[in-house]
Amino acid sequence: MMSVNLLGDGRIGGGVNRELTPEVSSELGSALGTMLGERVLVVAARDYYPPSRMLKRAFSAGLMSTGVTVVDFHAATFPELAFAVKKFGAKAGVHFAVSPFHSDHVNIRLLDYLGIEFSQDRLNQLLRLFDNKHFVRTLPERIGWVTYAEYIHEIYVASVTSYVDSEVIAHQRPRIAVDVNFGPAAEVLPDMFSELSVDSITLNAHKPPARHGIRHIPSYESLISLGELVKAASAEFGAALSIDAGRIIFIDDKGRIIDTDKLAALLVSSVSRGSTVVTTLTTSKLIDKIAQSLKLKIVRVRGLPGDLSRQIRRNRGVLGVSDEGEIIYPTFSLSPDGLLSLSKMLERVAKEERPVSSLINSLPEISVHKEEISYPERYDATYVLDHLYSQFTENSVHAISSVKIIHKNTVVKVEPVKDTKKLRLSVEMPSRKDVEALRELRDEISNLLGGKKK
Repeated sequence: MMSVNLLGDGRIGGGVNRELTPEVSSELGSALGTMLGERVLVVAARDYYPPSRMLKRAFSAGLMSTGVTVVDFHAATFPELAFAVKKFGAKAGVHFAVSPFHSDHVNIRLLDYLGIEFSQDRLNQLLRLFDNKHFVRTLPERIGWVTYAEYIHEIYVASVTSYVDSEVIAHQRPRIAVDVNFGPAAEVLPDMFSELSVDSITLNAHKPPARHGIRHIPSYESLISLGELVKAASAEFGAALSIDAGRIIFIDDKGRIIDTDKLAALLVSSVSRGSTVVTTLTTSKLIDKIAQSLKLKIVRVRGLPGDLSRQIRRNRGVLGVSDEGEIIYPTFSLSPDGLLSLSKMLERVAKEERPVSSLINSLPEISVHKEEISYPERYDATYVLDHLYSQFTENSVHAISSVKIIHKNTVVKVEPVKDTKKLRLSVEMPSRKDVEALRELRDEISNLLGGKKK
């Protein structure tokens, strides 16, 4: 039986020093090196979480034992790693970061030579090698090297600022507030904002506090606080990143959270007529309404790691966007990139000379059925969202500021109601069957949390 498994999000991971020990990480590195063969290059990076550093070093040793050379970026974001795979001609990339599910778990994200996450089939192949211990160790004189390349930040920033219209952004000199969530984006944003002439207020731009748990994605309460800061600072907008900067959520100029469905719709609304956009099955139907008016082709995928990227490549898509806050601009990279997405939002606001709230308000509307339930005072909104996600993991999506649960083939969005102890359940363009499914789920959640129906 495998001691390391695919987690709920289709990635390799486990509890630190339980399922994932340095010895296990080293053998996983040996398994990957055996798959790739000698004399190839692999790029590696991690977040600031100390266990990620420990496991990355062990993994690198395993790669070296099979004759693989490692370019180590130390602490770097996932977008930087994906960008570097193609830039350096690497055969694979590996990134270590705290898990979205448990603060004492680490996830290992593996990328192929295109910068696309490994499919589940390829991950299963890797785990079979690991389980059977069929490693091909190299001769001592052919052991791989480790090269350290701290300059990845400068290369990445230069590429991002060349990709967007830096002049129009710099002319506006925007002010924004960004929560980097204790991630290595803190080493990238100062240079990026300097190049774009952005006046920024940056939060949590340091290593994780000692003896405190950290989160892969921002908490709901931190998003509310960021919204208050945006209003107080009269900022154009705010943004919060996941710890690896692969996911992002925005706050408008009025301090309101832009949920990932509205963000997806906003991005799709700017796509050229007749283009192809790839999104996930649970992303808002509002996208389809916008696509109809722009004659866009919408391709929907399950949302497992690499799904968006592979379908973008297969269908020649111009944009990939999920309701988990992942955004892909394929002419730059085939992996989700929160930092580039932040720059693109700066570009759009500058070009259209309209506040983000106005852009959101201009989106078309669709019919939505809503109902509310209360939850106990002792719980905060983040706990409730995390708890619901854990209870419905097989049929749910964590959309950062909400959770979507698929109940009887109906997608029900569950989101906190600001400044209350209530949850709002909603379903888009509902049929009678959809409303019945929502109410069944409402009662189930109410019983689970001990709340009351409204």
